[in-house]
Amino acid sequence: MQVAQLVTQRIYISLVRAMRVAGLVLILFAVAAEGARAQHGSVIAVSNELGHTITLIDANSLKVLRTIPVPQRPRGIEFSPDGKRIFVALSDPQKNVQTPGDAIVSIDVASGDINGVFPAGSDPERFAITPDGKRLYAANEDGSWTSATDIATRRIVATLVVGIEPEGVAVSPDGRWVYVTAETSNSVSVIDARANKVVANFLVDVRPRAVAFSPDGRRAYVTAEIGGTLSVIDTKTRSVIHTIPLEGRQGKPVGLAVSPDGKQIYVANGTANAVSIVDAARNAVVGRIVVGKRPWGIAVSPDGRTIYSADGLSDAISVVDARSRRVTATVKVGRQPWGVAVSP
Repeated sequence: MQVAQLVTQRIYISLVRAMRVAGLVLILFAVAAEGARAQHGSVIAVSNELGHTITLIDANSLKVLRTIPVPQRPRGIEFSPDGKRIFVALSDPQKNVQTPGDAIVSIDVASGDINGVFPAGSDPERFAITPDGKRLYAANEDGSWTSATDIATRRIVATLVVGIEPEGVAVSPDGRWVYVTAETSNSVSVIDARANKVVANFLVDVRPRAVAFSPDGRRAYVTAEIGGTLSVIDTKTRSVIHTIPLEGRQGKPVGLAVSPDGKQIYVANGTANAVSIVDAARNAVVGRIVVGKRPWGIAVSPDGRTIYSADGLSDAISVVDARSRRVTATVKVGRQPWGVAVSP
C-alpha cells in the first residue's frame, strides 16, 4: 500500500511539473467550474400540503430534482442559514393536543433524507430560524403560544403566550426580535429573543397571516387575509404607520416576501390569483402579476431577480421575472402547494 501511494505521489508531482505553463488556465477553469456548481446548486423547496410531500427544484433548469414524502401535513418551510438543510413544519389531524406527528423536521438538501426532528409544540404552522441558525420559533396554531426550540439540543426552551390562533413568524435581521401574528385576536406579539419574553402586543388589520422584516429591520410587514391589506409597521414604535389596500380588499392576501434590497414587497393574494408589488418608499401598490390559482406562499431569489409563488389550486409554482413582472414558467409540484423557499 505504501509503494502504491509513493508511485501515485510521484506521478502527481510529474504531472504538476509538466503543467506549470498551463497553471493559470487551470486555476481559472477551476474557479469557473466552482461558480457554475454554486449556481447549479441553487434550490427551490415547496411544501405540498395535501400531497404530504416536499418538492425540490433546480432553480436554474427548473427541473424537479426529487419529491420527498413526509409523514404529516407540511406547511411552513425554510432553509437553514447555510442552505444545507430545509426545515418543514408538520402537523397531524388531531387538534388541541400535541402528538409525535406535530414537529418540525430538517431535510438534507444533498441527499433528500430527513436528518432531524424538532419538537415545536402543538400544530406548528409557520416558523422562523434565527440568523445564527441556533434557534427556531414556531407558531402553534391551535393554541395561543409560540414555541422556542434549540436546534442543537432539539429541545423546547420556552413556551410563550401570544395572541389567539398564531400563524406568522419572523425574526428581525439582527436576531433580537421575533414577531408573531395571531389570526383571531388580530394582533402581533413581540418577543425579545434574548430574554425569551413577550414584551409587547399591538393590533393590525383583520386576520393577519404572514409577517416579514425589511433588510434593515426598521420596518415589518403583515398581510391581513380578511382585511385585504398590508400593514406597514415601524419597529421602533411597534405601531402600524400605513395600511395598504390590496386587490380592492377582496384578494385575501396571505404570503409575502421582501426584495433583498428592501425596495419592494411582494404579496400573494390567494383568491385574486395574483401577486401585488408594493413600493416600500411610497407605501403604495405599483404592480400586479397574474399567476396560478390561489397563490399562498411566496419567495424571492437571493439576487432579487425572480419571484416564486406557490399556487395551491394549480398544483404548481409560478416563476416570475421581477424586472419584466411576467410569469416566465410554471413548474408542476405536488398536491396543493402551501409554502415555497429558495436556498440562500
